Amino acid sequence: MTGLTIRRLKTSEADVYRRVRLEALKESPKAFSTSYEQALARSEESWVAQAESAVCGSDRAIFVAVEEAQPVGVAAVFRDDAATSEGELLQMWVAPSCRGKGVADQLLSALTQWAVAGSMKVINAEVTAGNDRALGFYQKHGFRVQARDANSWLMVLELVR
Repeated sequence: MTGLTIRRLKTSEADVYRRVRLEALKESPKAFSTSYEQALARSEESWVAQAESAVCGSDRAIFVAVEEAQPVGVAAVFRDDAATSEGELLQMWVAPSCRGKGVADQLLSALTQWAVAGSMKVINAEVTAGNDRALGFYQKHGFRVQARDANSWLMVLELVR
C-alpha cells in the first residue's frame, strides 16, 4: 500500500483515536466487547484521557495505521498491572478496504517491537468465538490458544523464549 504509515498515537490525537475506534466498533461489532453505542456515549474527556495515557511511556501504547491522512487501522497493548512482564493486545482492527494487504501484520509488528523494548515477555489477546479470521491471523504470528470457552479464545504470544 502506498502512503501507509504505522505509528504510535501522538499527543492531542484523541479525535483520531475516537474516529478509528468508532469505525471499528460500527464495522465489526461482534469482534469487540464494547459496543458502538457504549463508545459513542463516552465523554470527550474520557477519549482524551485514554488516548493521552497511551502516547508515551512503557505501560500503554495505541498504534494507528494511517493512509492519506485517514486512520485505517488501530491496535493497542496495555501492560498488565498484576503481571508487569505481560501485556494485553486490544482493539486490533483494519478497515475492510485495507484487509489482506499487510496492514494488520505491520500493526502487530509495531506493537510487539514496542512491547519487547518495554521488557514485556508475553502478549495476551482475546478473540471472540466465531472470528476465525482473527484466530488464524494470531496463530500465523505465533500466538497459541491458551484457553477457550463458549465465547472466546485466550491467545498467548511469548516474546522472549
